[in-house]
Amino acid sequence: MNAQPLFVTGAGACTAIGMTLAATDCALRAGMDHFQESDFVCRDGDPIRVARLPDQTLWGKRRLARWAVCALDDCLRTAQPRTDLSQTPVLLLAAERERPHSDDDRYRQIYAELETTLGARLHSHSRIVTLGRTGIGAALQLAHEWLLAGPAAEVVILGVDSYLDAATINHYLAQRRLLTYDNSQGFLPGEAAAAIRVSLTPAPGALRIDGIGFGDEPGRIDGSTPSRALGLTRALRAVLEQSPIAPEAFDLRLSDQNGESFYAREAANAFTRLGTDGLHKLPTLTLADCVGEVGAALGPLMLGWVRLLFQRADRTGGSALAHFAGDDGTRVALALCGESN
Repeated sequence: MNAQPLFVTGAGACTAIGMTLAATDCALRAGMDHFQESDFVCRDGDPIRVARLPDQTLWGKRRLARWAVCALDDCLRTAQPRTDLSQTPVLLLAAERERPHSDDDRYRQIYAELETTLGARLHSHSRIVTLGRTGIGAALQLAHEWLLAGPAAEVVILGVDSYLDAATINHYLAQRRLLTYDNSQGFLPGEAAAAIRVSLTPAPGALRIDGIGFGDEPGRIDGSTPSRALGLTRALRAVLEQSPIAPEAFDLRLSDQNGESFYAREAANAFTRLGTDGLHKLPTLTLADCVGEVGAALGPLMLGWVRLLFQRADRTGGSALAHFAGDDGTRVALALCGESN
């Protein structure tokens, strides 16, 4: 991709720690969270902590649509001229199909709610990507292909997800994957929406995406097949080959780790397998420790946030490797660089 990189030129978010990306950025840099006890309970009756957005009146698809509109508005408000969504493809990142309440009809309804709320029909190329956290890789690749082919000047990638419903909570409780009083290696369920604008045209303060790598991991989190980190290693090697930045010159690592030791060990093994001096020692930034597990919203949120970080005068660097893992074995890695670098 280094011959024709993608650029993230705008971003927006709506999370449990901020209703805009700017507010979320402040909370993330301060290490703040808004975790709270919920009405969901474990089998022993203890409440489950969650990262919840402040609305107790809307649920289901209308709730997700509301956060999606908030993130879109935050993303588009700085566009000059304002992006016309009827002329701009929108890729809606959704939960993977293996999760409860993640059937196609649900997200088609969310799509329809978006059009109703926005008062306009979305571009005919707009579509839904049901791959959860790793959907950001497929969406960026598809956006890159569309932009190269024309005629759209930019593409909007919108991720929206929520783990806060009884079916999803029970699903992960049964697998002992939630953070509870008797399980310290689980994740904390959350909800969020985030959006980014991508184009082939650089702009001041843009985030440059130099490479996208993919891999498939045979190992499974339930232990049925041990993980050797082969998939993530393959994705990282692919992205390092595409990036014009030398492997030892990267400044940061952005991880989707959510508290589950399986994915933390896998990432550590993958960076060790690369055998490149310095990569396994990179400072690592995560978001789940502040916003909870937000699934399909994580990719756009992470890219939008690091774009802001690289614009700051007190930044710790201007390049990063980001990686994402899915329960189905899909692995994605990205090479990122601030446009001033």
